[in-house]
Amino acid sequence: MKVVDVRSYAVRAKPAETYWGARAWSADHGSALVEYPPMERRRYVYSDTIDAVLVRVETSDGVVGWGEAKAPVGARATAAILDDLIAPLAVGSRLDEIGRTWDRVYTGMRVRGHDSGFWLEALAGLDIALWDAFARTLGQPLHAMLGGRYRTSLRLYASGVPAAPAGSGAEGQRRVRQEAERLRDLGYDAVKVAIGARPEDDIASVQTVREVFGDQASVYADAAGQYEVPQALRVGRALQDAGVGFFEMPLPPEDLDGYATLAARLDIPLALDSLATRHRALEFLRAGALRVLQPDVCRAGGITETMRIAALADAFGAQATPHVSIGSAVHWYASVHCAAAMPNFAVLEHWIGTNPLTAVAPDAVAPVGGRCDVPRGAGLGITVDEDVVRALSGA
Repeated sequence: MKVVDVRSYAVRAKPAETYWGARAWSADHGSALVEYPPMERRRYVYSDTIDAVLVRVETSDGVVGWGEAKAPVGARATAAILDDLIAPLAVGSRLDEIGRTWDRVYTGMRVRGHDSGFWLEALAGLDIALWDAFARTLGQPLHAMLGGRYRTSLRLYASGVPAAPAGSGAEGQRRVRQEAERLRDLGYDAVKVAIGARPEDDIASVQTVREVFGDQASVYADAAGQYEVPQALRVGRALQDAGVGFFEMPLPPEDLDGYATLAARLDIPLALDSLATRHRALEFLRAGALRVLQPDVCRAGGITETMRIAALADAFGAQATPHVSIGSAVHWYASVHCAAAMPNFAVLEHWIGTNPLTAVAPDAVAPVGGRCDVPRGAGLGITVDEDVVRALSGA
């Protein structure tokens, strides 16, 4: 029961519409910041396509497992890391020693400072594939390998509604209302708003969404690190008044002291999705800077490290809720299994756009009415179509 083959596929496909994060926070689509800090410090790179790197692992028993490395941009770089550096470390490893393999790969680049980004994302792809293969070997759903599920279905929040562009006035709020009404009518009772342009416009957008969904629904807000502390305090107080459930990435993730300041002066829970290891998560938890940790299973070193981050958050009395955003069905199902096995889980992110990468798993079941069932099949609970994967990768 050893790993005999590891290979990667950089896949991409054109979506029917622009990803909501790109509409809010990219240099091409996002509205210009009206206030300090400058736009050059707050705008991110997005692809016009939906990109990911799928990882195929095969064992000496002929079992195949699939994983995914988060690669919204630069997917070929992630694939090269997997093929040139990680695969040689993983081939020959025992399938029942996933933790040991994780340590071997992570440590391989530690001396060079690679403790996040492309290295952890590539490692995540391998790790998920190993867990999928191991669970399939034993004929168990993946969540059973993680200690068992705490719930049979998961509540989802729709991700999401871009706030009105800065200075767009009544017309901008009309578009926000339309998008919120569409998600409400699809059956969601929880939604996230992408903010981070100008505080007054952002606050108005959140209030508009709250009006559409009503007081009984859950509304969340994600600033993607666009503010500095005084702005974040102003917006955070308004979000509190609107009953927002959490305030995600109000500041750049490098600003630990800023997060601690906000947490001490605001009642709304702060959340962060960019923490890639338990070591970085521990710094925020010790500082009292976060109440909701959002490890992304395809960014934070895979299932192994995601569950470690969740357990660490639990020890500090904090919630863990997987970050999902864009990716294939492999990303989604790995997130669902992790969420099912987290005792401190509350709600799962679900990108509501048209995702062409769902085609890699024809038996994947789309969530309905703001909820999804936890899969019961072996491994991830889906069948990956290798022909589709090759086609999407150009292989």
